[in-house]
Amino acid sequence: MRDEASAAPAAKAYDPPRKFTGGGVRLSATEAEHTETTLWKTKAFVLTETSLSAYDTRGSGGPAWSVRKPAGMSTGVDERARVWESTQPSVVTQGGRTLVLFAYQKYTEGTGTAKGRSTVSLRAVDADSGTVAWTVSVPAPKGMSFNSDSSPSVVGVEDGIAVLTARTTPDFDDVYDDPRSMVTYGIDLAARHVDWRESGFGARVVADGVIAGEQLPRQAEIGDVNWTAPDGGMRLVGRSVSDGTVRWKDSRNLFGLKIESMGAGLMSVEMVLEFKENRQTYALLDATTGRRPAGMTEAGERDFAYEGRSCVYDERSVIVCGSADHSLTALDSRTHTVLWEINEDDPSRDVPSLIAAWHGAVYVDAGVILDARTGKDDGTFSAGYLTHVNEYGGLDMDLTVYEAAG
Repeated sequence: MRDEASAAPAAKAYDPPRKFTGGGVRLSATEAEHTETTLWKTKAFVLTETSLSAYDTRGSGGPAWSVRKPAGMSTGVDERARVWESTQPSVVTQGGRTLVLFAYQKYTEGTGTAKGRSTVSLRAVDADSGTVAWTVSVPAPKGMSFNSDSSPSVVGVEDGIAVLTARTTPDFDDVYDDPRSMVTYGIDLAARHVDWRESGFGARVVADGVIAGEQLPRQAEIGDVNWTAPDGGMRLVGRSVSDGTVRWKDSRNLFGLKIESMGAGLMSVEMVLEFKENRQTYALLDATTGRRPAGMTEAGERDFAYEGRSCVYDERSVIVCGSADHSLTALDSRTHTVLWEINEDDPSRDVPSLIAAWHGAVYVDAGVILDARTGKDDGTFSAGYLTHVNEYGGLDMDLTVYEAAG
């Protein structure tokens, strides 16, 4: 007897979709929970603080499978939401299987004179069945431990190497202001082995063989949205995915740092140059070189790199950014030139809010589709407030799935 999924007709792809099924199907994951989601073909992989679940985007809304063990595991989703970060589950192909990767920590209570401790692991789950394929545990650096908010995450995967990063804390008590640090690992997926480890380095963006992130001094702290170092000594650094060696290093001595991926290897960086005066500067940088992107002017860099700008990559050739000053701007991901802008200076158009983009289509909150290359209106849709789109459908912010229909 065939189950519902096997009996269902093959899904039809629309690339990009311009119509969606009416009503939609609400996933059974709790909206109140923090979630990090990846759409892959006709599946949605949803990571919460305590589980990874797969949903058929054409199904009834219930999970096709869930991974909730070991009991007490924490994926760091809640803590990343606190500091406005997210790391979606990674989908990779290995040995003819499609695997979903996620990282988690697990605290084990101490017994007798043994102290309790937290461990961090990388887990691979079969995308079709939900069976755990393998798990690799990573060691904390000498003199450091994984703290209760280590927030482990897979930042990216390239050439069979998964880049995993987590927070650490020193193993001594005579410290002030509760210092924190980071550690990053390069894990060979085929060998299931830690190839390299870099203590004091937090990975943020993986692109074309390079990991961009923060190199932290001994006394660093994680604040509400960024890392701070009251005595300075923080650096913006790019390291090799293959072995962790330094590829580039920014010369500025930093007292604070926040890095946000814009997609396509670009990142927006907020740097604190003086701690007491909180003097800041913003930069739009190529993660592979640490420099201003090719083709980008100094004025263009200032326009794109500032607080309050939210960007989405269409996974093809355009990065679209909305900002707090009520503008919407598109950037060519290859040439890094501005393609178009909608702002309040144009009396003929309302400035919409960006919500999602996919393969040449930009979905905005007015239920309008814009052409990603020109910014012109290119149709309408009725599928809620989409936050994720692929060729098979879209996912609303309230975890309602709409199947692509045209």
